[in-house]
Amino acid sequence: MAAKKKTPAKVKASNQSYTDEKGRTRWHRNDEVAAVIKQLGEYLIIGGYPEGHAKRYGQLAHTISRMPDLIDTLDENQQISTIPGVGGIITSYIEEIVRTGTTSKFNDDQYGKPPPLSVLELTAIKNLGAKTARMLYQDHAIDSLKSLCKAQSAGKLTGIKGIGPKMIETIASHCA
Repeated sequence: MAAKKKTPAKVKASNQSYTDEKGRTRWHRNDEVAAVIKQLGEYLIIGGYPEGHAKRYGQLAHTISRMPDLIDTLDENQQISTIPGVGGIITSYIEEIVRTGTTSKFNDDQYGKPPPLSVLELTAIKNLGAKTARMLYQDHAIDSLKSLCKAQSAGKLTGIKGIGPKMIETIASHCA
């Protein structure tokens, strides 16, 4: 079973609400924006950003996905900065994501040459997180699902720290 491509999700205009399992009103649109923000955090970790900085994006994605207010309404009213944990430059990244579906932060070279966006395909694999994807990218030049499958079929993943038999089996199932 092939993994879904995990390049930055484009935000679609889906402003329909739904009720979650706890009876709270949630918004598909907020979930879509949150998915891009979460991917940005993963991408930054893979690209070598300090984990403490990049980790904030996952927390922020969680907050946005659970907000009772539609993110577009906050943007229209210039209230993105009122979201807990948002301030300064992060406000502009979120506004950019809301308005365009992506952010220029994916191309930020503050910590060296940014990795290709295809590296996000690795984190689509269950239990393969951003830190493992960073190690595979930086230490083994694995930058996509295709290159991971090539390494797996050549037996090059055996013995890599953090890649045990179960993970190799999981990877193989994505490569079939």
